[in-house]
Amino acid sequence: MIETFKSFEFMQQVYWVMALVASVVFVIQGIATFIGFDADAEPVDGDTDFDDDGFHLVSFKTIVCFILGFGWTGALLWNSFENRVVLGLIATVVGVVFMSLIAYLLYLILKLDKDNTFKVQSIVGTNADVYLAIPAQKAETGKIMVSYEGSMHELEAVTADEERIPTGAKVKIVGIEAGEVVVVTKI
Repeated sequence: MIETFKSFEFMQQVYWVMALVASVVFVIQGIATFIGFDADAEPVDGDTDFDDDGFHLVSFKTIVCFILGFGWTGALLWNSFENRVVLGLIATVVGVVFMSLIAYLLYLILKLDKDNTFKVQSIVGTNADVYLAIPAQKAETGKIMVSYEGSMHELEAVTADEERIPTGAKVKIVGIEAGEVVVVTKI
């Protein structure tokens, strides 16, 4: 096997070394991720991040994936292309695709970590529809339906208005009382 490796041209050896080393690192990263020992170092301190959630196009994981795609493409397609520049370009494109794919997958995984819990405080100032009539002057509670971040929420509501707010009326949420009871006013 060593003799076979020594018989390769220099660039072919480079492709194989990159492919094998990146494969080992990739497997170790995968095992570390599944057992909970996962850290991602940022080798570049440039403007490569897309948002504040820790999504980075250039990170240790994405660089390993680039080298993985680049190395295996170059090693496996070596005999298919006489022009080594074309092979290098194809290997680079595959490496960038691998890098982008893993960056996108990491972004999707990071989205799962967000706290999307509904908080009543976040809807003050939004409009809603009355679901169950709301008695005047905070005599009793009624119900409203409010759409927030793509989901509907049914909440108890009171009003300080002089008149009862009928079912189907449009209201604006102006505050919050005890618990999750919102204060509304008719629009």
